[in-house]
Formats: sequence, structure tokens, C-alpha cells
Amino acid sequence: MHKRRGFTLIELLVVIAIIAILMAILMPALERVKEQARGVACMSNQKTMGLAYVMYADENDSSMCGGMARYAPTNGVPPWVMPPLDYQGAGNYSQMPSGAVTLEQRHNGLREGALFPYIKDIGAYHCPGDDRIRRGTSEGRDSSRLLYRSYSLPDYLRATARSDPRKTTDFTSPATKMLFVEEIYDAGGVNHNVDGWSYNPGTNSLWDPLGVFHSNSCTFSFMDGHAAVTKWTDKRTVIYFMSRSQAASMGFGKNSQFNPPNEDLLWLDAHYPGKTLYAQ
Repeated sequence: MHKRRGFTLIELLVVIAIIAILMAILMPALERVKEQARGVACMSNQKTMGLAYVMYADENDSSMCGGMARYAPTNGVPPWVMPPLDYQGAGNYSQMPSGAVTLEQRHNGLREGALFPYIKDIGAYHCPGDDRIRRGTSEGRDSSRLLYRSYSLPDYLRATARSDPRKTTDFTSPATKMLFVEEIYDAGGVNHNVDGWSYNPGTNSLWDPLGVFHSNSCTFSFMDGHAAVTKWTDKRTVIYFMSRSQAASMGFGKNSQFNPPNEDLLWLDAHYPGKTLYAQ
């Protein structure tokens, strides 16, 4: 009769060491797979948003919806999204532009926007790599800072001022003109992203940061409805998008020119829908 032989301490340690080595090898690979999955989901969102914008225009004589979050039409142009709302029943709701809000109240504002009938999926407004809904922003972690919407339109597409383009037919080469961008916005004194993404083309400088949710790259949708991802090549671009205060300490803060010039801004210049921040 043979005695049952267990593992020795050395054998157990060897097994544990092998498992630790395998985990160290596999974890980065698993994280890359997760990152790729988030990027694919974000691209799908951008495609959905871009097609919704195009369909809205097609059904409204090429008219554009308002590019900023508002509670009512501006000069007759309905906003693409509204700020947070609290439904009161029978089609009534209370405006909640600041202070504490729930996730559902954020969703309510998105549902009341002009594009939701074409999107029909509240999840399309949120990039899975955007963790502000869990961690908050640089201004805190209270419910007013748990931002959900990841996408914005450029300021040039606000479509509400007299000088603004009002129809998609006002643009040439729509396949090269950006529509929705990923924007990392801290909300300031309100609880939502009020305006559009601000950028001054041709100035070799940045204003609002973009959301770098996908390995130093950003997704964009374009005015013909397609979506694409752009990988940033200048390290300063990513630094600026991650922390404007750090960028300022390094000499390329808000509205400060990059020296030497930043090649990533050439791509943004070529794809921004106008030659200036707003139409003039």
C-alpha cells in the first residue's frame, strides 16, 4: 500500500511563481483586448451618432440641429441634446442645469434632444472608455460631476447664430469634415457639457481637450455619416488632453502656440468643419 504524497513547500512555491509569471504575461494582453473592445464600441457609437445627424438633416430639408445643450430651440433651431431633466409626468419636466442629478435625469435630457428619435439607444451617447461616470472629474466626485455624455459637436456646428451655417449642404467635402468628437469636459459650475468642442484652427494651439479614451487616440464621426479613429503622434497632444495644467507648466497651455509646431494640429485643421472657431 502506497502512502499519498503531497506537494512539498518548494514545489508549491514553484507553481505559485509560474502562475505569477503567466499572469504578468497575460494581464497586459487581456487589457489590450479590453481596450480594443472599448474602441470598437466607441466607433459603433460614433457611427450611430453620425448617421443620426445625417438622417435628421435629410428629413428636415438639410437643416442642422443646434450643436449645444439647451432646454429650448435657439432662433428656431432645436438642440441636439438637452441638459439634465426631471420628469414630472404628463409630458412635463423640471430643468436641472446645475447641482446634484441622477444618471436617469441625465438620460432624460438626452432623450429630449432632437437626435434621439434617430438614435434610440441611450448607450450610444457614452464611450465605454470614459470613466467620468464613476470617478467624476478634476472638480470632484459628487453626482454633479459624474458626467455621462462623451460626445460633442464642434463649436462651428452650433447652427443657431445668424452667421452660422444652417444646412449640411453649406459644406463641401463632407467626408473630411468632423461631426462628433470625444470631449473630456469637467463641467465648470454646471452639471453637464454646455457648449461644443472649442478649437481655433490654424493657430497651432489647443483650447478644449479631447477625450483620450483609447490608447492615445480619439474617434470621430464625419458629416457623411462615417466614423474613424485617429492616433496622436505628438506626445504633447496627449499631455494636453490629459491635463491642461500640466501642459501649461510645460509651455503649451490653453491657446498657447506649440514650439516646435504640433503636427497633430494639422490633422485637426484639415478636418475641422470651418476655418475659424465660429463662422464669421
